[in-house]
Amino acid sequence: MMHPFEIVAEPVRRRIIKVLAVGEHSVGVLNDVIAMEFSISRSAVSHHLRILRDEGVVDVAPDQGLPQSRLYVVRVEYLERLDAAVGELFGLWEQRYGTGVRRAPQFPAHPTPAMRQPHAHRAGRRGQRGRRPGWFGE
Repeated sequence: MMHPFEIVAEPVRRRIIKVLAVGEHSVGVLNDVIAMEFSISRSAVSHHLRILRDEGVVDVAPDQGLPQSRLYVVRVEYLERLDAAVGELFGLWEQRYGTGVRRAPQFPAHPTPAMRQPHAHRAGRRGQRGRRPGWFGE
């Protein structure tokens, strides 16, 4: 499951959530609004809607007036998860440096295997960050 911040980090998904925050809308309306604002295809909008469905951010139901149309609505559970994540940041903010009492950064109780591994540079040369042999008298 994606972190609530990862979901809203994508501008298209964040805008979809904002549009749905005022009420339920059909997929056609969402496609028209988002495709126009972001100059993306309807299939790209559908891709983001699928991610939002899979992550439990939105629910989909058939439109009572038009059986072939689907209505999207934001799930309150997602908004509660997002609110809890923001609350966690405020909790850390209260413990920040410079408050008169120095506290060490908090680390997870059970680090994931990826956290235990030393990180290599994306170019594959650990610690070299673009340096080439011979530069700076090496």
